[in-house]
Amino acid sequence: MKHATSRRLVASLAFSCLILQTASADPAPASPLGEWSFITGKMGNSCVLSGQMSVTRKADKTLTCRFTADWSCKTGTMKSVGTVQACTVKQAGQEVVVASRIEKITRSDPAALLDYMRDNYAPDNFKLKINTRGDEMRGLFHSYGQAEVVFRRHHDLIG
Repeated sequence: MKHATSRRLVASLAFSCLILQTASADPAPASPLGEWSFITGKMGNSCVLSGQMSVTRKADKTLTCRFTADWSCKTGTMKSVGTVQACTVKQAGQEVVVASRIEKITRSDPAALLDYMRDNYAPDNFKLKINTRGDEMRGLFHSYGQAEVVFRRHHDLIG
């Protein structure tokens, strides 16, 4: 009987330690997987970059993405440029880094600068921090320009 009491006490202590350890462990960071919209703050010539991004996981567990982006300016010669870009995503905790490469320049305004844009447009890269809810990422856009950027997750409608 004395051994049964000791076993129950040891089991209770072990269970208590497990509960305390689980309660004190940091939660896993939110995942950037899914569909996102983004927009930067204003840059030179009142330019803004906005677009849609999809982040997926490959079979080898790496994160990849693809996005369309629209560079639009209120002043200056170049009014807008449309792009399609592929990207890799690296996540360390809440930090998310997106490194891109141009797949296609889809349009430019003025149209006469389309070939120039195809030769000279730099990939759009992002250094972000995902919030704990996983519905927003904020950080820095950098390419030829640099600005703050906000990503907001698309939520599926439940009907």
